[in-house]
Amino acid sequence: MADGLGFCPAIMYHIEQIAEQNAPGKKMHVAGFLAMLFCCQNSSVTPLNDQYQGGHQRGLTVTYRRRPVLTDVQNEDNCDINTQPGRLEWNVPALSHRQYSFHISDDLIRKYCQDASQMMSAGAPPTQVMQEVYDLIVDGANILLKSINRALVTAQATEFGVNTTTGSSTGKVININRNGNDFALDDGIVEMMTDIVENEICGDPCMVGGGLFNAYTKARAIACCNNAGLDMGAAGIPQFFFDKDTQSIWGNNTVGLFAPGSVKFIGRNRYIGSWAGARGTSFFTTLPLPVQEFGCADDCLRDLVLDMQIRYNDCPADDGQGGTIDRGVQVILSKQFALWSQPDNAFQATDELFGTNGILKYFITNTSYTGGAYAYPA
Repeated sequence: MADGLGFCPAIMYHIEQIAEQNAPGKKMHVAGFLAMLFCCQNSSVTPLNDQYQGGHQRGLTVTYRRRPVLTDVQNEDNCDINTQPGRLEWNVPALSHRQYSFHISDDLIRKYCQDASQMMSAGAPPTQVMQEVYDLIVDGANILLKSINRALVTAQATEFGVNTTTGSSTGKVININRNGNDFALDDGIVEMMTDIVENEICGDPCMVGGGLFNAYTKARAIACCNNAGLDMGAAGIPQFFFDKDTQSIWGNNTVGLFAPGSVKFIGRNRYIGSWAGARGTSFFTTLPLPVQEFGCADDCLRDLVLDMQIRYNDCPADDGQGGTIDRGVQVILSKQFALWSQPDNAFQATDELFGTNGILKYFITNTSYTGGAYAYPA
């Protein structure tokens, strides 16, 4: 009888059709440190990944030698042996593993509108999945990105090197608003720029962090001349990557400065070459992070490639927790990875770069301060 009353069926729209790039599922997790590892450190082509070519795994060792120091130089003409140079080695540590898995039943998808069951390609090599499954894969890749980035930020927390200007690796305080009336050359952003020279950093370093320095990068875009005649908007600060995780793990208002080649992302993909494709009831493939599915996405993160197993459960089964799993699709997204930081023992004790590794830590303040030199309190 209801059909004869002339009632129109309810209209249903997905939230993404209304909120567009600000829909909850369109918000990519912030992963500035990982983005820096790809875009600034070129981790995708590092030789450190050669150990995992073709889906296989081999050991890999990085060798290095300490440079000579002044005491190795003699001022007499003789045949004495001054030094016997040797090599040090760094071995790739055990990889960390992060995984996200979900199952969705055929019966559930049947209850959705027809577009949920439309087929589309996913992965490389590609395989066909239903639209609803693909959307869940995108959600899973997003939270896996967050977990991987947080693990990397945590690993980096103990890998900062010595700053030659302080002789410490615990971090240096930088006041970005010390006194705008002076032509100051020994503090603030100018001090950070001179630290790059003092630590003999070559090339263009990059910075990662948040807090006050993130605010400074925004204000710098509209900055001009202070009372001392300095145009701070023209300061050639390194490229900056915002990362929320750094503030809870490295400390409030911290930033890290990274020389080119000082850190690398090591990533292993298992489902490539002869290990990819259909095997049993599963299809094994890799999934480049689908940044095109997100609003405000960082293209640097496109280089993160996940492993993906798509498994069809063709019979109801025990889920191991007292319930059952209906016929449907299970997807397992995973990544094996590690962080490489340049060793901090690459210089001799009498070398002016002793303890440095091209990675500097800073604490940013924004107070009116006119006293002498200061350092971060122990």
